[in-house]
Amino acid sequence: MADETVGRREWLALSGLATLAACAGNTTPAVVSATTTATQRSESVDELLKLASVPGLSIATIRGADFTVEGFGVRRVGTTDRVTGDTVFEAASLSKPVFATVVMQLASEGVIDLTRPLGQYLELPNPADERAKLITATHVLSHSGGWRNWRNNRETLLTSDFEPGSRFTYSGEGYFFLQRVVEKLTGKGVVRLTRERVFEPLGMRSSSFVWRPDLDAVIAPPHSNRGQPVDSFHARMGKAYQPLATEFGKPVDEWTAADVEKALPRVDANLPVLPNFLMPNAAASLLTSARDYGTFVRWLLGAGPVPGGRAVLDRMMVQRSTISDALGWGSGIGLEQAGGRRYVWHWGDNSGYKNFVVAEPAAGAAMVIFTNGNAGQRVYERVIRARTGVDHPAFLWL
Repeated sequence: MADETVGRREWLALSGLATLAACAGNTTPAVVSATTTATQRSESVDELLKLASVPGLSIATIRGADFTVEGFGVRRVGTTDRVTGDTVFEAASLSKPVFATVVMQLASEGVIDLTRPLGQYLELPNPADERAKLITATHVLSHSGGWRNWRNNRETLLTSDFEPGSRFTYSGEGYFFLQRVVEKLTGKGVVRLTRERVFEPLGMRSSSFVWRPDLDAVIAPPHSNRGQPVDSFHARMGKAYQPLATEFGKPVDEWTAADVEKALPRVDANLPVLPNFLMPNAAASLLTSARDYGTFVRWLLGAGPVPGGRAVLDRMMVQRSTISDALGWGSGIGLEQAGGRRYVWHWGDNSGYKNFVVAEPAAGAAMVIFTNGNAGQRVYERVIRARTGVDHPAFLWL
């Protein structure tokens, strides 16, 4: 007899279909009140979270001048502490667009030349690698330098796998090396640079590239595939660094990569001193909320509290590498063509956190979603499809 058992993934897919229509505002009959529509959305998203064993989700939605934030589920399983638009999540790789805007600002000021080989600013991780001698900031920002994503052991040399600029290969290592270059050129750590150039001007008070004690009460901790709380490496290391601040003579949010390399063996001698284990990390250590990150995206779209964001985005959107007919990469942001429209996007994937941002600059529209569960990608894809009516090619690539 054929096996009629429905697996968890199949059940999620089948059951999720029943909730999608309620997630989409444009499918709600006009006679239904706004209050009812909001209730239906909440119930449907909460159902998806339950099916996926994801405790919480936060959304920022931008439609021209309209900017809204929503929260669904709870910060930690087993509690009643609801997620809101101000709940803080680990942004994971949504860190990269923020750092990229800093680099673009510095380039416009003449501090860094995006076309100059980075090895002319700072000794390369592997000086014997001839290809790497050609890698520029533009190559790093567009993931076309040839460096791999992360190393996890001391014996692995960082080498460029192809001629820089000829292909796309996602690389967190590249971003961390560019962070070191920028820190050398400015004399400031990435936490201070992003605070001064992005967070403070935009009023993003719940955002930081390193754990802060004042954020601990509003952070949504990570959860496993089964919805159980798991350890946050970011929070654990951030807390362990605090006692060293006095000894180093400066607070952790003033540290550079060199300071973190010195601190890591002190807090965990078993970890190799490699970028994947170091934070602050321009590639992946941002803590932020949907409201804050939505504010950042609004600035890029030209509607922020200070001018200049759209000019930065326009430079970031110049395509530098190609993934497929539908997908490519600019400087710090993914590019997508779908249904005759052009989008920018990025995803974030840390253990226990799955996040996504997508924007249509021509329409001044965007959506940011943070989740604190390993199955969060399945949820955010369904919510975005339902609310926008677009099945993004990026979903198939991830």
